[in-house]
Amino acid sequence: MIIVLVNENSKYFHLGLQVCIFESFTSKIAFRELIMTDCFSILIVNSGSLCIQINNRKIYLSVHELVVIPKRTICEVLIMSDQLQISQLSFTSEFAFKNSIRWPHIGYFEFFITQTSRKILLKNKDVILLIDLFKLLENKAKSSNKHVFKNEILLFSFNLLLYELASIYHRSSWYISVKHSRKEKLVIDFFKILEANCRKQHSVKFYADTLLVTTGHLTKTVKEVAEKTAKQFIEEAIVLEAKVLLKNNHLTILDITEELQFSNSSFFSNFFKRHTSLSPSEYRLRLNFH
Repeated sequence: MIIVLVNENSKYFHLGLQVCIFESFTSKIAFRELIMTDCFSILIVNSGSLCIQINNRKIYLSVHELVVIPKRTICEVLIMSDQLQISQLSFTSEFAFKNSIRWPHIGYFEFFITQTSRKILLKNKDVILLIDLFKLLENKAKSSNKHVFKNEILLFSFNLLLYELASIYHRSSWYISVKHSRKEKLVIDFFKILEANCRKQHSVKFYADTLLVTTGHLTKTVKEVAEKTAKQFIEEAIVLEAKVLLKNNHLTILDITEELQFSNSSFFSNFFKRHTSLSPSEYRLRLNFH
């Protein structure tokens, strides 16, 4: 999927990522088209104000206020001022997965799980920091593919943004007051357990037993809340852990196979290639080439 990457002076195409920096809006329709339901969106108001309705909940935003709009939410613009200017970054789940350094510390990323959006008021230094990270992501996404470290810089820039945002949310009152539904809480608990156990535990049954639910209930709930099955998230977590381990040239493929609890190297190689289109050895060669 290709999403338009724009700012006030230019337009650019990049897979799974959309950035707007200091973009002015005079039309509700134009603003509505900016928010895509198949993306996570981070929205900062630079000037003016607006009122949006997210899943039947009205949120009033003014200068230096930020809101994260989860995927699959109905977002409608109710009121917007004449001088509205915003900065916004949106990305797909696929972009996030491909640009993750490792399985994220999910306890700090609950704002991407819950369907209940909360706004936070940013400090001036936080606004400057986030906008700078927006600009860095935009710049690296637009840079030539001949740039030898383009993908690596994009990856680290994206992760830096997520961790800075998580830190801001974590210290805000939102983190204390947020209320999760029972289904959201189950999914969050699943991710926390997965983060700690994904190298050793590959079965849905282990996580379901730990959470005291059936495998069917866990699979259904995770699918409903996060759009993928528990098994898919387990496999994605294993792939990310494998990529981390493959960066360590002191570890052999056999070492990694044993660390990730695969029965043999062939099984591990087939699993990794099915998810990345590269064998573990080919992936490591590409890392070393860069």
